[in-house]
Amino acid sequence: MEVWRKTAAEASARSLTYINATNAVVEAIMAARQRYALASEDCRRFRPGVHPPPNAGQGASAGGDFVELAIDRIKRFSRFQAVLGNVFSLCAAPARIGLQVQGNAPWWRHRWQLHHADAARHAETALHCLHSAKSHGHAALGVFHVMLRPPSPRALAHAWAPAAEQLLRRVMDDLAMAEAAVERMRPAIVAQFFDASMLLHG
Repeated sequence: MEVWRKTAAEASARSLTYINATNAVVEAIMAARQRYALASEDCRRFRPGVHPPPNAGQGASAGGDFVELAIDRIKRFSRFQAVLGNVFSLCAAPARIGLQVQGNAPWWRHRWQLHHADAARHAETALHCLHSAKSHGHAALGVFHVMLRPPSPRALAHAWAPAAEQLLRRVMDDLAMAEAAVERMRPAIVAQFFDASMLLHG
């Protein structure tokens, strides 16, 4: 009985380590936004007769690397959440840890399930927004390649710059929504840990 309780408690405690992981995701998103902002500045510099520098749009490429990093970190959290759900449900079953069906145990179990689902849902939202940012960023990078293609890069840059800038605005919106979703993950992670503690030790 105590072995099951201990395993459930250890699995739950490990979830708190993902608070730091959410901080790392936000840092990657902020880094991506800075790079995409530089690419947007490149777009605003393209005017008739202005020759775009060969490294124009480089920020869009660098931003994509940070978006990919954020995606990988969210995926790791989502996999952990799935495993945590299975382990905790198995190990913290009332029959295994000696919980009575009376009292507050069913209530704390229900709360844990809700907050566990909330954390997973917010992670899924963040992942969706990050994939959207990746797609729009890739499209913007493609536009930059067209803008810089010979034989007349000046004319092409002036004509295509608004399209690239619009795509980059979509990227920034996607990243803002992803960051908001990650921020909502944190209280859900803390709440599921607290619920688990009350269920196991309360």
